Amino acid sequence: MTLILTFLALFLQAESSLDHAIRSVTAEKLRSHIAVLAHDSLEGRGPASPGDVKATSYIVSQFKKFGLQPAGEKKSYLQKVPMVGVTVDPATVLTVRSAKGTADLAYSTDFVATTGTYEPSIQLKDAELVFVGFGIVAPEQQWNDYKDADVRGKILVMMNNDPVTDDPSFFAGKGRTYYGRYTYKYEIAAEKGALGAIVIHTTPSAGYRYEVIRNSWSREMFDLEEKNPGPRLQVKLWTTEEATKRYLALAGFSLDSLVAAAQSRTFAPVPLGLTLNGLIRSSIRRMETNNIIGKVEGSDPALKAQHVIFTAHYDHFGIGRPINGDSIYNGALDNASGTALMLNLAEAFASLKEKPKRSVLFAAVAAEEQGLLGSKYYANNPTVPLASLASNINTDVINVIGRTTDISWQGSDRSSLGNDLAAVAAPQGLTVLPDMAPEQGGFFRSDHFSFAKVGVPAMSMGSGSKFVGVDTSVIRTMRERGGRIYHQPSDEIYPDWNFDGALQQAELVIRVAWRVATIVELPYWNSGSEFEAARKRALGR
Repeated sequence: MTLILTFLALFLQAESSLDHAIRSVTAEKLRSHIAVLAHDSLEGRGPASPGDVKATSYIVSQFKKFGLQPAGEKKSYLQKVPMVGVTVDPATVLTVRSAKGTADLAYSTDFVATTGTYEPSIQLKDAELVFVGFGIVAPEQQWNDYKDADVRGKILVMMNNDPVTDDPSFFAGKGRTYYGRYTYKYEIAAEKGALGAIVIHTTPSAGYRYEVIRNSWSREMFDLEEKNPGPRLQVKLWTTEEATKRYLALAGFSLDSLVAAAQSRTFAPVPLGLTLNGLIRSSIRRMETNNIIGKVEGSDPALKAQHVIFTAHYDHFGIGRPINGDSIYNGALDNASGTALMLNLAEAFASLKEKPKRSVLFAAVAAEEQGLLGSKYYANNPTVPLASLASNINTDVINVIGRTTDISWQGSDRSSLGNDLAAVAAPQGLTVLPDMAPEQGGFFRSDHFSFAKVGVPAMSMGSGSKFVGVDTSVIRTMRERGGRIYHQPSDEIYPDWNFDGALQQAELVIRVAWRVATIVELPYWNSGSEFEAARKRALGR
């Protein structure tokens, strides 16, 4: 009986401490952090920019203030992330030729491009274009768009996304798999020995307007400087739907007909009878940015060697193309807000009198907007053993509309973390929903995916759809504005933000992390997950 009472007393003490930590997260603190990180003086926090340095200094100062242990390199809070920057000459014009005529493509308006080989000058001369459908090789789906075609030295043209289907067992049905991501398209094209690859942009297949691509790519593009990079494409391009239809018409092809043909397993690559020509000049520079990592050490002598890792990307697009006279891409929601929440979480966990059994890492990661580069670098070069990473919880964009009665987190249905989320959501009166927009491929578009790729069970915090006490007109206005400011200079702090939903998210994240960091059993991927094999390799099983 004495042992039971002692355990109960410790549990109640921990619960009381946890409640105190939850209450320590406030709207004032969230707004204050966002105001610093999204201020014009930080110039949009572009990687390796003066604003990046200021953001890094601020986050480090907060980690020190909270009492987090340094968990970066050389007993510091920092992990250097080596990068290459590529800026394509905006005056670049490429020409598609056929036997019947030519079509000129203007940079930014019709296409965007970068180089995977970091050459300052790439001359394309009669580079043959081949349509390869969705550009997917997926043995488990009995799918191979390449068949036995030799595509070495050619420019491959392909659709974004997966084949369209309603069958949830076939390329995730209405959802999206990694095969549908443009990053995969370039990776497989490089493996096949292609000279380059063009991903065709359509709003339905990408999940966002071309302006999002143009704003991301019509500036300095970044990549990781890797010691053993493997095969790379000389050129990686997007072309707009309109431009694609125009150059396909030169050879008598219809985009709709090609896409329809690509929906079948029997599809085979189609030589288009077109060539790509032109000179792509780029300025190349090498630089470093930083991941910023702090730690709250666990309380269990054995389990403290394992880690739950929080991530939030602190970067944005820096200074870019002016829109309505504003060229600073402040990134207040995306993702100063997620970083602000993570800073509050770090402070909350550091304040706990009774620490969880596992240690908790807090990583403000760099260059997410450039292709998840900071989290990718950390996942491939972790500052703790990979096998010790029990799980990853990512915070990317907070809820500024209001409290909800439901929530949806990216990846919660892919691993046992979904069970943990449901267990702590229920007492809060929250219903856990599956991905509300699976066709957007959100699971593959934020930093938790870098951890999933190396086998770490991961999910990313989301919001809900049923708001409490918020007028429907306000909800509509806020959502419309959210879509309008995405990756735009207008992503700034607005006076009508309601932080009640963010505080609700904070409580949920803290309780989930506490549970995951305290239960002895390690989180695991659901059976049949594409990440299960990587997890077993990491754990030596």
